[in-house]
Amino acid sequence: MLNDISQILLTAAFGWTILATVLAGVVRGFAGFGAAMMFIPIVSVAYEPKIAVAALFMIDFITPLPMIPKALREFEFKEVLPISIGATLTVPLGVYILKHSDPILLRYIISISILILILLLASGWRYSGNVNNTGFFGLGTLSGLAGGIASLYGPPLILFWMSRESKAVTIRANIIIFFAYIITISGISLWFSGLLTMQVFQTVLFLFPVYALAIWTGAQFFKFSSEAFFRKVAYALILLVAISSLPAWQ
Repeated sequence: MLNDISQILLTAAFGWTILATVLAGVVRGFAGFGAAMMFIPIVSVAYEPKIAVAALFMIDFITPLPMIPKALREFEFKEVLPISIGATLTVPLGVYILKHSDPILLRYIISISILILILLLASGWRYSGNVNNTGFFGLGTLSGLAGGIASLYGPPLILFWMSRESKAVTIRANIIIFFAYIITISGISLWFSGLLTMQVFQTVLFLFPVYALAIWTGAQFFKFSSEAFFRKVAYALILLVAISSLPAWQ
């Protein structure tokens, strides 16, 4: 096992994974979302989407726990509950698609989806209509499907909340609480699909402290940021990763 781990640590792929872990952790700590947007495209290039999604689950399941107590005081329960129920139903379908789809095709879908999201947000489009429990439930099913495929639970939700001009503190708290729940559901699906392998565990073994430190760093940045800065940083980082991770550049 030690020989297997040493071989992993000395590869260029693992170096890219460390970089992705740092970026994902800082963004997660700052915005409450975005870890998958930073981690999945980069690690999918280094390895493949199945390994990237399973690895992110392992490092993102425990390390964000210190952010939860504060988020519980700031999130919108009436919105997060139906979203969580809807997402629960479609995560297994997304994981099934992940397991049985072509890696290159998935990378295109991941990158193009992120690009569409950021262009919609940056365009200034806003949604001002009322949303009932059925609407929140439908939003959750879309989030669960995207999350099962590529751990992209956040984009549909961020598009919605930012389109309504929700406060940065509320958006961040909603995402943190939703992720704490849905990551558990995703882990169960990944386990029964056979994607949480020893290879993935060996790959992420040394990523836990890196991710934890990066999350703490991002959280410190958030304390001193404004609403405008919060949005600009999120847009810029997401756009950079979406463009650079397109398979066409490889």
